[in-house]
Amino acid sequence: MQFSILAAFVVAAVGVQAAPSPAPVAARSVEARAGCGSSGPFGTGHFEWYITASCTSGQQYDCQAMDASGCEPGLTGKIGSLEVDDPNDTTQYAKGSHTNSLAFTCPSSGQVRCQANFEDNNDGPNYSLRIVPA
Repeated sequence: MQFSILAAFVVAAVGVQAAPSPAPVAARSVEARAGCGSSGPFGTGHFEWYITASCTSGQQYDCQAMDASGCEPGLTGKIGSLEVDDPNDTTQYAKGSHTNSLAFTCPSSGQVRCQANFEDNNDGPNYSLRIVPA
């Protein structure tokens, strides 16, 4: 009896260890927080990063690419473009090239995505994003 209980325990433990762990997702959304109300820095390189946020419909806002501290504007020469669209990437509300700030009007849905597209894969870790009232 004790042997069968021990054997069942060992089989269960081996089964748990043998189960594959979920594959990591290559997330491009921002998770870390930086200062001055922005999200970032972004970690290892990627050409594009985004944040999603709520806003008040009809109000003016700015999508801003900041430096890694989150408090100073990012270098425009490193930013290919900024764009603001709906969180599902189906409707674009604003887009600008080589800029660190992009004005937009909050849509009726009250949700937007602010995305930075960088010139170089290694530029992303040096930036953070925020959406602020204009």
